[in-house]
Amino acid sequence: MVRWLIWMSVVIAWTVALEVPVPDPGEGPAGEFIVTNKYILGKSLHVATYGLLAVLSARVPLPGRYRWLMVFFLMGHAWGTEMLQKALEPWCHRGGSLDDVGYDILGIVLGVGATWKSWMKNGEW
Repeated sequence: MVRWLIWMSVVIAWTVALEVPVPDPGEGPAGEFIVTNKYILGKSLHVATYGLLAVLSARVPLPGRYRWLMVFFLMGHAWGTEMLQKALEPWCHRGGSLDDVGYDILGIVLGVGATWKSWMKNGEW
């Protein structure tokens, strides 16, 4: 039960983080660094978070054959949140991007690869 709660909490927090308006990063204490490296930081965050979600998915107590449904959920989540960003763009100044979906899927692949043995088990982990 705890693993499910952790997994759901990360999914919810990441969904909210992807959809809320973002302030101008140039106004903060590390503003110049963030503005200069925005692309690298943003894409790295996408890869890392979806990688973390894939790792957490490997730890959820489900039979292995059903755990794979979580990978499809994560891929759908990646696409859905980007499309929602595109729809909300006029109000929250964020734009959805298929490039981000690609980075999200890269993170999922890396997370599954890092926990491959857990994904291949047929029983609960």
